[in-house]
Amino acid sequence: MTPDESFAAPSPRRRPRRGPGHYAARAGLVLLALAVLALPFYAATEYYLYQKYVSTQVDTTAVDLASADTSAWAAQVKSLPATSAPVVLAYHDIGYNKSDYAVTPKAFEAQMAALEQAGYRSLTTDEFADYLKGGPAPPRSVYITFDDGPNGLWVYGDRILARHHMHGTVFLITGRVDQRPYYLSWKEIQRMVDSGRWDFQDHTHDLHRRAAVDAAGHTASMLANRLWLKGENRLETPEEYKTRVSADIERSFVDFADHGLAKPQVFAFPFSEATEKVNLPKPGPSLQGLMDHYFTATMTNESSRPLTASRRAAAARVVQRLEVVSGTKLDRLMSDIARWTQVAPSDPAPLAHPELWERNDGAGPADIDAFTGKRPTPSVSARYVSADYRDMSSADWTGYQVDATVGNLGDGTNQGGVQVRHGSVEPVDVSVSQGSLLLSVKGRHVGEAKLTPAVSHHVRVTVKGRTTTVQVDDTVTLHHTSRLPAADTTGGIGIRVGINRSGAAWPRFTALSVKALTGVFTGSGGTQQSVSAAHLMDPAAQWLSAPGVPAPFHISRAAIEPTGRTLSAYGAYQPGRTEGWTGYTVTGTVRRLSGSGVRGAIWVRVGSALAISVQVGRDQLNVLSGDADNQQVVGTRALTAADSHRVSVTVTEGSTVIAVDGSTRMTLMAKSETGGVAYSAYRDMTRHSWPTVTDLVVTSRGSS
Repeated sequence: MTPDESFAAPSPRRRPRRGPGHYAARAGLVLLALAVLALPFYAATEYYLYQKYVSTQVDTTAVDLASADTSAWAAQVKSLPATSAPVVLAYHDIGYNKSDYAVTPKAFEAQMAALEQAGYRSLTTDEFADYLKGGPAPPRSVYITFDDGPNGLWVYGDRILARHHMHGTVFLITGRVDQRPYYLSWKEIQRMVDSGRWDFQDHTHDLHRRAAVDAAGHTASMLANRLWLKGENRLETPEEYKTRVSADIERSFVDFADHGLAKPQVFAFPFSEATEKVNLPKPGPSLQGLMDHYFTATMTNESSRPLTASRRAAAARVVQRLEVVSGTKLDRLMSDIARWTQVAPSDPAPLAHPELWERNDGAGPADIDAFTGKRPTPSVSARYVSADYRDMSSADWTGYQVDATVGNLGDGTNQGGVQVRHGSVEPVDVSVSQGSLLLSVKGRHVGEAKLTPAVSHHVRVTVKGRTTTVQVDDTVTLHHTSRLPAADTTGGIGIRVGINRSGAAWPRFTALSVKALTGVFTGSGGTQQSVSAAHLMDPAAQWLSAPGVPAPFHISRAAIEPTGRTLSAYGAYQPGRTEGWTGYTVTGTVRRLSGSGVRGAIWVRVGSALAISVQVGRDQLNVLSGDADNQQVVGTRALTAADSHRVSVTVTEGSTVIAVDGSTRMTLMAKSETGGVAYSAYRDMTRHSWPTVTDLVVTSRGSS
């Protein structure tokens, strides 16, 4: 071995080849290290954002209401229809700022407690929109709304709603969300939506403000008016106005979508400007027309005529709200809700209820003694006094008859009158003096006749559809038929008395009554269908919740089952083709009565103003009279608790005979009211299953 060979360096060891897993592992370790390092910064950032954009909620103290007050409210509610259009409440802020529009948490707590104890339920927007689209009037309901989206709704209002099982709807100005500290943040909004207690609707993106509308700098609503373009020394054109407003609404829709909110269905006018004088030209784009393009309905707190939630308001697509402010007393709020609740046109003695009248002549105290002769008129200079009955709760009145006796028409120059269709687009006035009758529409004379001179006349006014018929002393008759849509001509009654010279005797009303007519339902029309040809559970059968509106039912040979995420559902079988039905028996089994708040009802005499609804719950029978929008309880019976009940109802000219499970019976007298069959269902929570009806059959008893 040579020296070179014996001391040669050893060969280097070859490193093992590193595969992709090695590098992946090293990358994972690096990322983990970065995550560990970043975690405190992320947590700090999230905590900062939470502190900035999620305010701490405040738990308010429960309010104990006086038992005398709750008893009075319960009695007041009991006097109202069991079902009627919801009353819409308008709030702004909840908190302790000094604004007139801020209701304190204590006051709001008391108001929600009072509503709950009085038996009211609050509606979601889906449920309210279902009513506006023709669905049935929900039992005892309010729609609680809040404008602008202030932070106090989250801080104070959320827990109060939770305690009293109420739901709120917020009309957002989306461009002001996250503007702290006054407005809600998107993070708070998401938590409110997740609670199920709130939904959110539209109040513009950024048009809830005023700007110049003329060269002098006068300001008005940016939504309702064309703006003054100072640089061009002119107003916006109608097309520029329409483009600007449409862009704002569409931007608000993008804001809703970007934050995972459902597309708005309802819009609240800033400043209630739907009734403001605006500078839009006619003809040209109207504010209401623009909003109708995007929304099911609009909201205002002011209106030139009563537009409380009603079929009239649904047709106009604008609903008047009852505004609640810092000075609203609890007792006044509850009485106003009752005053705004739609009722049927039926009262044998309206003059016996002075609290239900409202003077509109500005001539003195709000009473009706001047009309009945109990005291003289309030001012010697007054020559005319007038008052309206149930001003806010008669918006949907049609199909009624008014009987009045006007006396003390001694000198031939004084007169007394009745107004019908009050609050409509075309109110109708009937005026009588000693020897003449005058019929007027919106102050325009449309008919007159001579009367046999007398110091007293009996006046009968019949309101049916679009036609008004006047009869005086059973002899003289005048008619007027409006050309307007029926929804524009509904309304209540008023009375007027006047003199033509100072010192003349004042006429007085010695009798007054109003009653609902029967057989005035306007259905789908077409040829009449006989009872014997009816197949109620035919999947092809026509069931309607309102004229032209299909009932929300899934119909099979096995069952009729309501659908949709609402609290109530209603459908009438072949309305308009069955209004002459009498002499029949309808039977069916109402099933899935899972709790006390779940009820199903079989109806008869549908099409009459005095339809009968036989409503069964798990352990109780309630019988109601009236149409789908307005019912009164006329009888109750206890039932043996069960999740289904067999119902049988027999209709004759003189009676309605009801049997449940073959034993519980009730008989109601009838006055030859005719009409067909309907089914309705109710539940107190949308998570409860709908009650169904099976084996629903109608059989003839000899006439139809």
